[in-house]
Amino acid sequence: MNVITFISSQDFTQAAFNRVAELVSQNGQCAIDNFVPAFSTEQCLEHLALVASEMAYDYSLIDAHADVYKKTNAELKEEIGDC
Repeated sequence: MNVITFISSQDFTQAAFNRVAELVSQNGQCAIDNFVPAFSTEQCLEHLALVASEMAYDYSLIDAHADVYKKTNAELKEEIGDC
């Protein structure tokens, strides 16, 4: 088992935000792979970015994940209509 240490609790929390964003994004990918919009994934990532921002953490990675879902969901909605 790998041991990961952080210099500060702020570094740990930042890594936790980023990891949660990755996990949420991975979970939503199944829907996208099946040509189904993942609106809940988009909303979850947007809310996670808001929380990170309000707590003064870097939310750029979370925003990048959310942006991918926002664009992909919009494309799928345009192609297949309202779901």
